[in-house]
Amino acid sequence: MTTWTFKGSLAAIGFMTLTACEAGQGPFNLDLAGNSAAPVTRAMMASGAVLVAPPGFCIDQASMTPDFMVMMRCDLLGMRDAAGSAPRGLITISLASSGTATLPSAQQIAAASGLTNLSAIQTAEGIVTFRARGKIPVGGLSPTHWRGAARIGSQLAGIAVYGPENGLITTSVGRDLVITLVQQSTKATPEPATSVPLKN
Repeated sequence: MTTWTFKGSLAAIGFMTLTACEAGQGPFNLDLAGNSAAPVTRAMMASGAVLVAPPGFCIDQASMTPDFMVMMRCDLLGMRDAAGSAPRGLITISLASSGTATLPSAQQIAAASGLTNLSAIQTAEGIVTFRARGKIPVGGLSPTHWRGAARIGSQLAGIAVYGPENGLITTSVGRDLVITLVQQSTKATPEPATSVPLKN
């Protein structure tokens, strides 16, 4: 069982100072990048899996490793025009080779990650989603967040969606982000190559 954890991101450190919920409930407009570069919304990982950010989210390139990345609402990475109406939040994605393994259950993910208070568990179309409470990767986020697991190409993806306390992203909107990310990434990822037996 893979334990998916937050591995750190320069931009995400900004969440330590953010205590707001949704619009009108406090400041949440940090511009960390301070530039107008084109938003990065998809990336090919070392495994060949292509991860595609949900609308309004961008990839924090400082967070990327061969099998991990952080996505944030685009304005937190200095691209205000790309954020649209996306909810405030942060998404982490970890990849591990799936082989022929079945998807882990919500209970297995919770046990491996130290999560409690599981609710809204759904398993459908090759994806497991649920809400739970657990450790937060950086300050300013709610312990209640969404988790998901799905197969993307040859990889098993572990997804966590965090947001501010009582933020919109902690509602069913967070689950929708997980599903959108998985669907878009699965569509963008080439089918895993299969070996063809050599003829004599």
